Amino acid sequence: MVDGRERGDTIQSLNGQFSTEETHIGLVAASLDLDQTREIAELYNDSGDWNTTSQRWLDERRAERVTVEGSRRSFNAIKPRLQEAGGGLPPLRYLPDILDQCRNQRDQHQVIYCYLVAEDAVFRYVLHEYLVQGGDRGAAHLDFSDSQIIEMLEEFQHIGGEPLDWAESTKDRWASNFRGVLRSIGVIDSRQGTTGDVPNIGDVPLEIAAYWSWYEEGDEWLINPLGWQYLFQPEPFWEPQTPRLTKSTRWTSHQAHGRRWYEPIDDFYAALAGQTE
Repeated sequence: MVDGRERGDTIQSLNGQFSTEETHIGLVAASLDLDQTREIAELYNDSGDWNTTSQRWLDERRAERVTVEGSRRSFNAIKPRLQEAGGGLPPLRYLPDILDQCRNQRDQHQVIYCYLVAEDAVFRYVLHEYLVQGGDRGAAHLDFSDSQIIEMLEEFQHIGGEPLDWAESTKDRWASNFRGVLRSIGVIDSRQGTTGDVPNIGDVPLEIAAYWSWYEEGDEWLINPLGWQYLFQPEPFWEPQTPRLTKSTRWTSHQAHGRRWYEPIDDFYAALAGQTE
């Protein structure tokens, strides 16, 4: 029970939930690259449209003598993630300043990780499989080896029953990059590591994940805080996190009939970016 509420529906498998148009190998082209993600967001904020952003990105890569084709693949992988901005995730006009509010690179990676999860269907499928396995223990004792990740990829089915039509080398690279993402957000602690643990979450990503959960679930979001679960926070960790929201000026807390709930203020992301007067 969290703040007087019974636990809601737990994370479920997403196998068989996605169409062939929704799956791709974007994680192979670009993992959780903080510098590239930030630069593309800043270019978009300066340009105002994606066509201009793309051209400027490629022009700057040419000037730096970086392979254009590789740069194009990275851009095409990162762009749809950033297009998830708005709604439950930070609008791009606030993202650079929000990243500046983070206390370290792990926290910054946890922020851009939310865009990856929201956009990448295959990543979200594998993530759900692990969260189902982890239960109340979170990432503790889970197997993040290549063989386990590839087994999940091979068990994947689209809505029509079609498997992922990926080469073995693509599955290998995808599995390696999946583990790299988990290292970046603090779940796995070493390059060779194949086991995980519940990561520490900074204040900024904690609030973003809470806002995302509130946006998706409404005032009852604490019954099933999706954003916190995506950051490998199992149920025993939910209630200990709520005092951090109480201390934040960007959240209001309310209590009635034996339960407490939390709501974000208006212009939440502007406040988180430090852009309010």
